[in-house]
Formats: sequence, structure tokens, C-alpha cells
Amino acid sequence: MPLDNVYAGAADVGSYQLSAVPFVTSSAATEIGATPIRVALPSVSRFIVVHNISSNVLRFGFTENGVKGEGASVSGSQIADQTNYFILSGNQTTDRLELRCKELWFAQDAASPAGFSLLAGLAPVRPSQFPTLTGSAGYMGVG
Repeated sequence: MPLDNVYAGAADVGSYQLSAVPFVTSSAATEIGATPIRVALPSVSRFIVVHNISSNVLRFGFTENGVKGEGASVSGSQIADQTNYFILSGNQTTDRLELRCKELWFAQDAASPAGFSLLAGLAPVRPSQFPTLTGSAGYMGVG
């Protein structure tokens, strides 16, 4: 009799109540340019912390279109259309952001290259069990 191995899904509460497994990666201080860089996580995050290791402004978000400023508008808001990214000033660090995602995107904010360090706490949820965040699938404000 075959076993249908069941994996934890995106809404598995217990997976996010566990202590997270650490994941850390960094770029060079001037590696991030106008072309967005994708960081695919080995499993879904429980939280993230981003540090801008350069003196220039850094953008980060959840889709390539989002960090490029080409994302979908946020319906009904007073926010400028297509700005679906965070802006992190030089040498600044975010608070611990309790976010579930399977990838992050980074880009420079102006004509000056930037760099980052990323700390992600990982949950035992496979990326294939988590939806792709995109405005075309109804996820507003991601791009």
C-alpha cells in the first residue's frame, strides 16, 4: 500500500509555532544594482530581518515587479501606484518582520548600488507548499 506523504502547508499553524531554523545570506556592499536580485529561501520563512550594509538606499519586496516599481496598484488606497516595496536607508536594519514568504527580491533605489544581509527564520514548510505571491493571483500590494 503506497504512503501518501503529507507535508505541512502554508496554513499549518504548528509549523510557525516552532522555533525557527536560521538562514543567513549577504551580498557585497555594491552588488545590488538596477536589475533585481532574487533570494529563494530553502523553506518558507517564519520571520525576516534585513540589514542594508551600504550607505545607499535599498529596495526589497516579494516580487520582481514589486521592487522594480512595475507592480499592480493597490485598489482603493491613497498610495502611489506600483510602489510595492520597502525602502531601507543606508546602514539601517528592519525590525523582525513576522512574514511568511518563500523568496525576497532586492534592488537599488536610485542610481547608487547597495548591499544587504538577510536573516530569515525558517519554518518546516516546503516552498512548493506555499503560494506564489503575485498581484495577478489576488495578492494586493506585492507587485
